Amino acid sequence: MVIHSTSCDPTPMSLVAIVTPVYEDQESFAELCRHLVDVQAEAGVRLYLIAVDDGSLGGPPRLASIADAGLSGEILRLARNVGHQAAIAIGLARANALGNVTACVVMDSDGEDTPEAIPALLQAVAHPKADVAVAERAKRSETFMFKAFYAVYKRLFRLLTGQVLRFGNFMALSPVALERLSGMHETSTHVAAATVKAKLRRADVPTDRGVRYAGSSKMNFPSLVLHGMRAVMVFSDLVLTRMALALVAMAAIVIAVVIGAVTMRFLGMTTPGWVTIVTGFALSLFLQTGLFTMITLIVSSLGRVDTPPRVRERALEYVARTERTEAVRAQQSAPA
Repeated sequence: MVIHSTSCDPTPMSLVAIVTPVYEDQESFAELCRHLVDVQAEAGVRLYLIAVDDGSLGGPPRLASIADAGLSGEILRLARNVGHQAAIAIGLARANALGNVTACVVMDSDGEDTPEAIPALLQAVAHPKADVAVAERAKRSETFMFKAFYAVYKRLFRLLTGQVLRFGNFMALSPVALERLSGMHETSTHVAAATVKAKLRRADVPTDRGVRYAGSSKMNFPSLVLHGMRAVMVFSDLVLTRMALALVAMAAIVIAVVIGAVTMRFLGMTTPGWVTIVTGFALSLFLQTGLFTMITLIVSSLGRVDTPPRVRERALEYVARTERTEAVRAQQSAPA
């Protein structure tokens, strides 16, 4: 169920967790912290920033950036690079463990997810019939080539899964949505696709894409292709079902083609060798479809089926150490 609404006033929120993955983007992260202070005042909420350092070596996010901006929060230092989506899943597991958050916002730290849109997302997710408010891009700044490939991808995704996916990671979650997504193993594969699979009631909030604070994007074309494939993987059961139906349809077509070819042969309506070529080609297509279906079945059976508590526990195992702003303030106030 999709709810297009941003007019409902948000209920008072004592604490809003901000989950953001960071990889080699120290400068942008510091700028994000400064913008979040203004959001905190505008929205009238108390923000708690959970930054997931995804194995940065050259430019890791600094805890001082949070403290200097006047925010509360922590940085989860991961033992290795796990990827953008898995880093978000780890942050969600940590946000759920806090226990007292009334909303959770997922966003990137580079500025393309604009902090100024957070109040609208919080307002929308406060609606009693919305579990998650997602930022639906009202204006895009990508190249024509990217838009063309994205249009093809959306149609291919719908063909394979029967689902529609037109939003990214920028979203606000209610406590119910936070608990559900943090307990799904699909979240670490593709956050937006997991949101759709979770069957959460959604509110779409039109939002313009911002401009990066600093540096350039780490995403290249192969990375985007892989990201799209991961979205399909979340719905592997639906893809497998559709492929099985396609296999049945292919089998019916092959049988019809073979019967027609043999009939035409006996009626003397074909040239020598024509029946062999047609039936061989039809059987080859059938075998290829069957083999592809079998491979998909094997791959889909490899998915984890852990219970939600175990999923969250596995996610937090990647955290090598946690740094909190309280420790920084204690060091700053200690006598020399």
